[in-house]
Amino acid sequence: MKSKKIIYVLIATAIVAVAGYFISKPHLAKNIYNQGMTLLDSAKYQEALSKFDRAIKLNPSVAEYYYQRAYTLTALNNDEQAITDYSKAIGIDSAQYNYYLYRGVSHRKLSQNDQSLADLNKSITLNDSCSKAYYERGLLNAAMMNYDAAISDYNKSIQLDGSNLEAFYSRGESLGNVADFKGAIADYDKMIEGANATPEAYKKRGLFKAKIQDYKGAISDLLIALESNPKDKELLYNIGDVYANLKDYNKSITYIDKAIAIDPKYDIAYGVKGGALIRKGDFRAATAAFDKAIALKPNYLKALYGRGIAKALSKDYKGSISDFTKVIDIDKNYSQAYYNRAVSNAILGKHKEALPDYNVAIKADPRNAEAYYNRGISKINIQDNNGGCEDLSKSFELGYQPAEKMIKMYCPKK
Repeated sequence: MKSKKIIYVLIATAIVAVAGYFISKPHLAKNIYNQGMTLLDSAKYQEALSKFDRAIKLNPSVAEYYYQRAYTLTALNNDEQAITDYSKAIGIDSAQYNYYLYRGVSHRKLSQNDQSLADLNKSITLNDSCSKAYYERGLLNAAMMNYDAAISDYNKSIQLDGSNLEAFYSRGESLGNVADFKGAIADYDKMIEGANATPEAYKKRGLFKAKIQDYKGAISDLLIALESNPKDKELLYNIGDVYANLKDYNKSITYIDKAIAIDPKYDIAYGVKGGALIRKGDFRAATAAFDKAIALKPNYLKALYGRGIAKALSKDYKGSISDFTKVIDIDKNYSQAYYNRAVSNAILGKHKEALPDYNVAIKADPRNAEAYYNRGISKINIQDNNGGCEDLSKSFELGYQPAEKMIKMYCPKK
């Protein structure tokens, strides 16, 4: 009988211990979760992840545990697994806007745009005063090139939280994409105020100042950006491009060469260098620069066209005609190539060949006074004096003064 009582006591003790364990599990899970949150706040993501794993194992019915583990996985760039955890959190508690918000962010990072948009819309439906939700939807719309929708979302985000400088930066990018360069500059002004300046903001503002032909302002901003990243080939290239627009061709070439030294296969840099060399008057060096650009990118239209110009200015008219023809083969609407091919043919005495190209150039720009003038000269050279005089008169009417002398010489009745 005594042994039976001892067994009963042992069984009863075990039952109490097991019951105590199950009762204490939620409290233990909460304590471990809190430890995970402390580690997460300190950016110790792997350690935090381990704590959240244990908390979920002890109590798998708490949505917040999955949410914080998902957030940690996002910080570790494991968005696929994070989406699984966000979904588990939503399955337990579907009323939390932030669960949808951050699942939408993970979907966006994985370019799962439809799922992302659905989640961000749901988040905003649950909480229409969350600045971050509008900001994230703005990023998504921008990624999908829906720039007007993106700008609208950034506007709402900034309205709700004017301290979100990232929203100003992103809105500036989207404003630039819809050619509202002044609006973009205003947003970067906001970022650069006081202690909020960043090299990237100076870079973006400089690029947009160049778009509105504020070249001095552009150079100032781009040089500030360059101080923080002197090996940024794009910055060096853009500084060179802006100096070319300021007609400081020596500085332009210096910065372009720095960009090329960093990346010898930087085709667009050779193109800009060629343009600067043309304007500097060094046509043979320009041709060599365009040669390199075209060797790297055979269908580089601006380089082919630029080389055509450089060859024509070097009196290599046959070579220029060849390049202008290549441009036209690639882009049938490149009217300047038709015009310059016509000029080169006319200089070689091929006036009949020049006329169809002048026709195309004039159709594209009916107010091109020089084209009428040159076509008029070509017509006179093939004995079409009436047609030639009509063109010369039109040229003079459009304000091209050299036409007056030709009219007096060949068109006395005019």
